[in-house]
Amino acid sequence: MVTSEDIDEVLSVLDVMMTRSDDIFTKAKIVLVSSSRRLPRLDSIEKQLEISEDERLVMAHQLTQLHDWVERATKRIDVKFAH
Repeated sequence: MVTSEDIDEVLSVLDVMMTRSDDIFTKAKIVLVSSSRRLPRLDSIEKQLEISEDERLVMAHQLTQLHDWVERATKRIDVKFAH
């Protein structure tokens, strides 16, 4: 037969379980809120990296064009570069 003490013991265990569950959900909520605050900053950093990569590609293209121009110019004025 189930006694009042048995019921109290089960309720006590359930109370502890619910308290732990609340703690876990509270911690999870804190992590989610913290993460959601970081996302815009991460998006900003990603955009800056994309811009930097585009700028590097443009600069590389411009340097190649400059190199080609210098090579053509040196041939016209008969200058030899030591590579």
